Amino acid sequence: MNWLNITKIKTAISMTLSLLAYFNAEIAWANSQAHNDSSPANILIKVEKSTTDTSEKWVVTYTLTTPAKTLAFVRNPDTSRTTRWFAQDNDIEIVFDNVKHQELVRSKSGRPLSTVSFLLTPTYKHLGKDYAPFSPFSDGGNAFHSGRLFACANTCTEEDNKWHLTLNVPSDEHIVLNGKVMKSSVSWTDNNDGRVVYVGKQQPIITDNVVALIDPGFPESIKASLEEDIPNMMAFFSHSLNPLKGEKPMLFASYANVDDHSTQGGTLPNQIFMHWNRQDLNEQADNSSFVNQTLWFFAHEVAHLYQPGSTEGVSENEEQSWLHEGNADYFAAIAMNFLYEDANSYVESRMTRAFESCTEGLAQTTLARAYKNGHFNLYYSCGMIMHRAIDSVVQQKTLGEESLFTVWKRLQKVVNSGMSPGTATFLTLLEPYNAPELIKAINNATSDDAFKAIQGIETLYQLPE
Repeated sequence: MNWLNITKIKTAISMTLSLLAYFNAEIAWANSQAHNDSSPANILIKVEKSTTDTSEKWVVTYTLTTPAKTLAFVRNPDTSRTTRWFAQDNDIEIVFDNVKHQELVRSKSGRPLSTVSFLLTPTYKHLGKDYAPFSPFSDGGNAFHSGRLFACANTCTEEDNKWHLTLNVPSDEHIVLNGKVMKSSVSWTDNNDGRVVYVGKQQPIITDNVVALIDPGFPESIKASLEEDIPNMMAFFSHSLNPLKGEKPMLFASYANVDDHSTQGGTLPNQIFMHWNRQDLNEQADNSSFVNQTLWFFAHEVAHLYQPGSTEGVSENEEQSWLHEGNADYFAAIAMNFLYEDANSYVESRMTRAFESCTEGLAQTTLARAYKNGHFNLYYSCGMIMHRAIDSVVQQKTLGEESLFTVWKRLQKVVNSGMSPGTATFLTLLEPYNAPELIKAINNATSDDAFKAIQGIETLYQLPE
């Protein structure tokens, strides 16, 4: 596939580019300022980057307005803070509470905590079903996930959803926050899942569609694809679902160029980030299989951007991850078939492999338990088969007037109006199509009975007949 020879987008999709252009960086900055006006939380978080000729240091400092016995972190995908965060006071340590499944900061001597500082390890670390703490760029820049820093005094409750952060960087570098470039220092109030923030010397590329930070170390073909394919995919989903509202989306694409083979992507509201923690992209760039895998990777992450709000806006819990991950994979398949004529055979092979992977995996665990048993990939493979079946049935029942996109636009609407996300709401939206066999098969596929689950997926793979 020629990365530069992108299939011409249909007129309707081209028109949506003008809609995306409406959301400019000044709106993003206004939203950032609105956050700054919020009242501060009871913990102040300061991040400071300093550099020497040969190294860089990232230090995070927590200042508690009221001393506490411990500091509890909000996000705890593993125990890696215990080995990657280094206390700047010998009396302070990070331990993992096996009962709470949570990392905690405490004093070895038992004294109350008022101010604690840690030297961070600013390298990429894969965190299962969470965002990487750092995504280094090949030119020395770095992007970090602010949500990784969120912590609470003693314990976190549902009411704890506001953190005041300050970031200081060297004078020859700058910060990119919410699409705006700032020098030296910035403060903001953060919430929910946080955001990705860039620190370095690279200036963002600002287009009609996106504010982008694309690693200068990428091979030219991949840089061209990021600059052209991502906007085309965004246009496709804007037309098929709904245009994004608010800030102009930000794209972070980083390439560590290190001896590894990891690739990870993710989305936060109005942000897409992709990281390649490897060093073989020059060799892989002309490999057609790698090209298709990369386009699928792009399309999957862009699809997430157009789902309702966030992961929590789609699924109630981990076992329902087939909703957002399976949907993103199936939407990636649709986008690739539409945008790239020569990708059809690749997409079909992905669908076949997804069915095989799903049925093989369900013989070992069910979707209800997959996230606990280390089989999170089943939410992608089984979920894609389920969404493919839904799309086929909806199109058949409406003689092509509606599709899976119609269902997801309705899901966006009902979730935004206050209905709970999750399987129950999603299945309610399928009831008007009078497809009891479809709903029964989905219920079987998501049940905790392995035989029923496999039977359900096999039925879904054959629908409609």
